[in-house]
Amino acid sequence: MARGRLRPRGFTLIELLVVIAIISILASILFPVFSRARAKGREADCISNVRQICMAFTMYANDADELMPVCVGGFSWCDALYPYTRNRQIYACKERKDKPVGYGVNWLANGRAEGTFWDAASKILICDTVPSNPPSANPWVSPAEWWANDPGNDLCMASGDMPPEPRHNGGAIFGYIDGHSKHGNVGQLDRPENWDPSMAIP
Repeated sequence: MARGRLRPRGFTLIELLVVIAIISILASILFPVFSRARAKGREADCISNVRQICMAFTMYANDADELMPVCVGGFSWCDALYPYTRNRQIYACKERKDKPVGYGVNWLANGRAEGTFWDAASKILICDTVPSNPPSANPWVSPAEWWANDPGNDLCMASGDMPPEPRHNGGAIFGYIDGHSKHGNVGQLDRPENWDPSMAIP
C-alpha cells in the first residue's frame, strides 16, 4: 500500500509570536549596546581632535617665543592654528553638528607664555563648549573668539560663565597645556584651579 505524502508543517501563530518576542528582547538589549559603542567611537574621535589642537598650540608657541595666540576682534585661535593643522575638520565635534567649531579655549591662556602655567598637566587649554557659545553661525566669515569660558571672567564659575558641555557619555573632552587630552567630569573640572594658569592645584 502506497504511503501518503507528508505535507510540510508550517509555523503556528503562537510559534511566530514567540520568535518575534525573542527578537524584540534581543533588539532591546543590543541596540543600547551599539549606541554606546558608537558614542564611545565619537568620544575617541573628539579626544583625538582635541589632542591635535593642543599640539598645534604647542607648535605655535614654539614659533612665537612660547606665547599662546593672542585672539582679539575677528581673529580667532582657529585662524592662528590653521597653518599648523591644515585641517578644519578637527575643529568640529561629531556630537555637535550645529557649529563648524565645537570647542572653546581657556580665555586666561590667551597670549600667555607657555612656561608661566603653574602645572601644564593640570591646566585646561581647550574643551567642549555649550551650543550658545560661540555665537557666530559662520566663524570663517565673522569669527568669534570661541572661548570655553566667558571673555573677562577671572575664574571659571564666575557670574554668567558657561561651563563645558557634558555631551560625551555624561562628560566632556578636555585638552591640557602639556598636550594631552581626555574625557572628564564637568562638575569636577569646572573649578578655578583648573583654569587659572597661576593658581596651584590643592
